[in-house]
Order: sequence, then C-alpha cells, then structure tokens
Amino acid sequence: MRKKELSRVIIFVLIIALVSALTAFVIACGGNGDTDKNGNGDTTAKTIKVGSLFPVSGDLAKLGQECVNATKLAFEEINAAGGIKSMGGAKLQLVEADSQGKPDVGIQEVERLAQEGVVCILGTYQSSVAIPATQAAERLQVPIFIVQAIADEITEKGYKYTFRLAPKASWYAKSQVEFAKAMPELNAEYGEVKTAALLHEDTDFGQSTAAGDKKYMKEMGIELATEVAYPAAAADLTTQVSKVKASNPDIIFMTTYLNDAILINQAREKMKIPQLFVDSAGGTIDPEFIKRLGESAEGICTVVEFSKYGGAAAEDINKRYEAKFNSEMSGNSCYAYQGAWVLAKVLENAGSDDREKIREAFGAVKLDAAAGDNVVVPTSTIEFGPDGQVKNMPLYVCQIQGGELVPLFPTDFAMEGKSLLLYPFTGE
Repeated sequence: MRKKELSRVIIFVLIIALVSALTAFVIACGGNGDTDKNGNGDTTAKTIKVGSLFPVSGDLAKLGQECVNATKLAFEEINAAGGIKSMGGAKLQLVEADSQGKPDVGIQEVERLAQEGVVCILGTYQSSVAIPATQAAERLQVPIFIVQAIADEITEKGYKYTFRLAPKASWYAKSQVEFAKAMPELNAEYGEVKTAALLHEDTDFGQSTAAGDKKYMKEMGIELATEVAYPAAAADLTTQVSKVKASNPDIIFMTTYLNDAILINQAREKMKIPQLFVDSAGGTIDPEFIKRLGESAEGICTVVEFSKYGGAAAEDINKRYEAKFNSEMSGNSCYAYQGAWVLAKVLENAGSDDREKIREAFGAVKLDAAAGDNVVVPTSTIEFGPDGQVKNMPLYVCQIQGGELVPLFPTDFAMEGKSLLLYPFTGE
C-alpha cells in the first residue's frame, strides 16, 4: 500500500475513534444531541434524578417519612402516566437524603445530592434546615423546592434557586383573621367580629404567629382586645384564660402545642366562655387532643393544611395514600405530594433536565385544576411570585365536630352539609 493511501486510512481510523469517544462522552453526561420542538436537549433521558431532603431519622423521623412516602407515591403516579412527555417519557427517580433534623447535615446532603446530579431538591420539613439548605443550593445553583417549612424568611432572601409551595408562617395567622371576618357568612348568629384576643405560647412559634395576627387584624379592621403569652410548659393556664375572658373579645386566636392546648380548653370549658377559640395548626390538630378531651374538645376551631373532606381530589388522594401506607394523609404528606406534581409540570414545561432551564420554568409554571392539573390543596391554581413563594396557598379552617376536624373555610372547600356550630356544642 502506498504511503499516501496508508496515511488516509490512519486518518480515517482516528476520526472514527474520535467520534466514538465523543459519543460515549455525551451519553455519559446524560444527553444525546436530540432536541424537542423547542430546541431543548436531553429529550430522551431515561431517568431524571430528583433529591429529597427530610429528617427520616431522629425525633422527627415519622414526620419526615410522611413527606418521603407522599413524594414516592406521586412519582409512581407520574411515571405510570407516561413520565415527562416533553423529554420522551423520562421517568422520575428519587435520590433520598436524611437531614437527621440537623442544619449542618442538611448542608452536607445538599452538596452530596448536587454532586449526584439531581435536577432539583425537595425538602425540608424544618425551617431550621431549610434556611441553610437554600443558601447551599444557591451557591451550587441547584433548584431547591421547599414543600414544607414555613419560616417567612426562607423566600425573603432574594435567592434565585429557591421556591416554596408551603404557606409562610404569617399566612396561618392570615387564615385565622380571614375566618373571623367571614363569621357572618358562616353563622349569622355569631355576628360581626370587631375585636380579638391573642393567647399564645411564648416561643418563636407563638410570637411570630401573634405578630402575623396583629398585622392582618389591622389590615382587616379588627381591634386587639388583649394579648396574653405564656410558657408552653406551664402546668396551669387558668389565670391566662381568665385575662382573655375579662377583655371580652369577639373571638380568641391562639397558638399552641398539645399540652397547653388541653389546659386552655379545660379552662375554657370550666369558665363557659362563649366566644370561639381558633388555633393556628397547633396542639389542637394532634389526634391526642381529641382523644384525651373527648366531647369537651367539640367546637374548637383551628387552621389545618389538609383535610380529607376538602373535596373530591383531597378525598381521593387520602384513600390512595392510606391504602399504600396504612395511615391517613397529613398536611406534611399533602404538600410533599402536591410538590411532586408541581415539579412534574415544571419539568414538562422546561423540556430539559438542565438546572437553569428548570429554574426558569419554576418562575413561569401554573397548575390549574380546571385545566386538568392535579391540585389537591384548597385552591384552584398554583403559581409562584418573583420571590419564589407560591402566590396563593389558602389553609383550611376546621371545627371539631363529632370527634373530627370538619373543614368550614374557605367556603368553596367546606365539607358538604356542615356549618359552623357555636359554643356550647351539644352534638345534636
């Protein structure tokens, strides 16, 4: 063979080898050069890695596991329905991380998940973990979707990669006040609410909610009758409840944990206080509250994140969740489940597993129940503001009736055939 021809053969072989190497490199990086109708890449990726960051060990393991379980259920349903169609039916794969309820571990797990190539991180249950985790995600430019954690500041730092489905802490107070303003519509016998007393435990939980109550009371024209704070570990709250009664408010907003909620209700019953007590998703939503108080718990109202009686969609998902995990859906699991479906819509719109495109898609996404999107929270639409905070996430306000938390507000999601009952509740 002549030298010129031999050179050509060698060059040809080298070109083939180079092309093969480049192809292998592209495949290893998760892309194959194909594009969708919008010109985005990665349309035929077989799996899309999504991280979860919840406390699944330690004191909060049960609550964290609820979030993981609900995410898994949603992913199963999304994948069974054809996956992310704009990416060739790509399937969602959950990569789990355990924060152990510790902020420093949360940061480490964000870094690990980022290295493992997740396109987004769902978390975190605790605000104390969410705050440093979002900071780490911002540094690493990984979208982080806070499906549960309510401290206001999480979405007030100007981060570009943080989005939140859960309502802010202050919105719990907002729901209390909106409920009070709707009182004439809910039960005309109660009349218009013009004054309210605040009764709350004295940690950050109680103080921040009370601050929210005062803000929204001022905005909605309700005067403050009195504010009474107390240690959550108090052994008796008769004096504090007496102060509230003496101020003669039209309604009482409280923020509690379990034991103090029980003490407040025992004093309320003993003093036969006729005004409604409205909690902010505190101790009154713990099943132990109704179990330990029995009939004396009847009539208490509280803000709640989820209710199986909040319409067909909520009832349906509660049944599916209970059938799979042998327990009813909670507010934690509801938000995690809903968050997974929001992420699926984001990925569908992005048409890519590129983190930057996903971040951009979060800012523009909108779920609409009327258009067929899966919405199980008490609102018809879900979308996000420029700060990454969900624009509208109403909470239920329920009343204990017949030993169950019955949703009454927002009225569009009230339990059919139920209305607000006034104290004393007779059960008739």
